[in-house]
Formats: sequence, C-alpha cells, structure tokens
Amino acid sequence: MQPGATRERVRCRLISADDLGAVVELLCEGFKGRQRSGWERGLEIMRQREVPEGAPRHGYCLEAGGKLVGVILLIASARMIGGQPAVFSNVASWYVGHHYRAYAQLLVSVALRNKETTYTNISAAPHTWPIVENQGYTRYCSGLFFAAAALKAPQRGVRLETLGLPGSRPEFEAMPDYAVLQRHRQMGCQVIICREGETLTGFVFRRYRIRSGRLVLPAMLVIHAPDRAQLIRLAGNLARHLARRGAPFLVMDADGPVEGLHGIYTAARGRKYFKGPHRPALCDLTDSEFAIFGV
Repeated sequence: MQPGATRERVRCRLISADDLGAVVELLCEGFKGRQRSGWERGLEIMRQREVPEGAPRHGYCLEAGGKLVGVILLIASARMIGGQPAVFSNVASWYVGHHYRAYAQLLVSVALRNKETTYTNISAAPHTWPIVENQGYTRYCSGLFFAAAALKAPQRGVRLETLGLPGSRPEFEAMPDYAVLQRHRQMGCQVIICREGETLTGFVFRRYRIRSGRLVLPAMLVIHAPDRAQLIRLAGNLARHLARRGAPFLVMDADGPVEGLHGIYTAARGRKYFKGPHRPALCDLTDSEFAIFGV
C-alpha cells in the first residue's frame, strides 16, 4: 500500500448501478485474459436478474478518494433445501488494486458476513487454495472429470430436444425446474430436455474454455444436472446431441474418475469450496459465474 493510500478514507460498500463502468475497468485490470464485452454482458445480466430479498445485487466494492479500488462480485440465488428456502451466493471475481491490498480482507469480511447464506467459491486458482481455506471455506469438490461420453452407449427410448422460447412447448413449462432452465437459456447456456416416456429431465451446459478464455475446447461443462446419476446414465445420448454442436466431450465436477464413463480426471483444477449451512451438490453450478460470465 502506498503511503498516500493511508491518508485516504477507504470504505467498503455495496456496488450500485452507477458503479458498473468502474467495476468493468477494475475487472479488466485484474483479469487480463477476459474480454471487456464479456464483463459488460455478465454485469448487465446481474443487473436485471432477480435476487433474494436483502441480498446484494452485484456485490461489494472498496472506495478510496471517490474512486473504486477493489471489487468482489456476489451472485445470490434462492433455492429449496429439504423443503425450506435457502440463499446461496457465488463469490466471484475478487480483485483489489495493488496499492490497496491491505484492505482486501476487509472486503471479504464484509461480503461474507451473513451466517445464514451459503457462499461458494468455484474458481479459486491453485495458488489461492490455502488462502481460501484460511477464510473458513470447506472443499466440496476436488477436481474435474473430462468425459469422452460419446463412447458410452446411448439409452434406448430417449428423445432429446433443445429448450426454446417460453410458450413454445407447454409441457416443458410444467417441469419443476423450468424457471431455472429458461433462465439459463437466456444467459446463453445450452439447455437440453431429455424425454423418456412421460418423464422430462432438463440439463444445462456451457461451452468450456481454458482458464485464459482464449481457446474454446470441444467440450461442454455441466452447469445443472438435477440428478448426477441420471446425467451419467444419459451421458451417451447427451454427448451425441452436443457433438452436432462441436462439443462431444463433457466436463463435470468430480472427486475422482467417474464410474461408467471413459475419460480423464484431474485434481489440478476445478476445486470448489463452500462456507455456510448447506453443502452444494456436485454438478450444480446454477446461477454462478460460469453460467453468467462463461467458463
């Protein structure tokens, strides 16, 4: 921290709509591999989406001398856990300017102070894992499994369709998670409905990129799978459907090799953490930075 910074009044406050331009500047400074247009689009989604009552819409920022010098995005969502409402908040894109790093912990402490909220950190870089664990997070996912799912024999009697605009298929709108599926389609995710007889199951995917965001791999990351066992069982069908869009491989949360699928497991990336009352499920990245900003 520069000596001059100690004479400035530094405060932590909620991000407002008027701050979004400055937030984009900070994020571009802190995450060199990401495009400005991606930040702008994602923040616009956050500006318009519904958030639980009392939850921050965008997150928190550090302000010094009337200028934003730090930011932490929070993507809040409401879920039902055991029949009871719960609030989850994905802690995303934390960055503090070099001269104000001494205030970084203040930003985190304010952002994570609600004891009834479950906070998730799903994109921590390996060198920050000890820091995240010192902040009180618990690991709930150890890595990623890259599945050559097209090698799995498809299940018979399964029809797959891509979710379209609201009103196009009334039977889809009766699905319990229809609102989640439609919301993610509007975010730019790929939403596939599997029909087996009278049973409809929806899955959400997002195109997978290397961490810098510059190279698109022929793979889709699983964002939403209401039942992970069902995802694995139908992986052959899903992979063949996605292969027509140039992405025959599936990437999914895992704690080791996935039984029933051919592929490669790695613990070098994909570690995910939570802090709060509810442990997240594997392959549940709904309303997260990956869904909104891409991978």
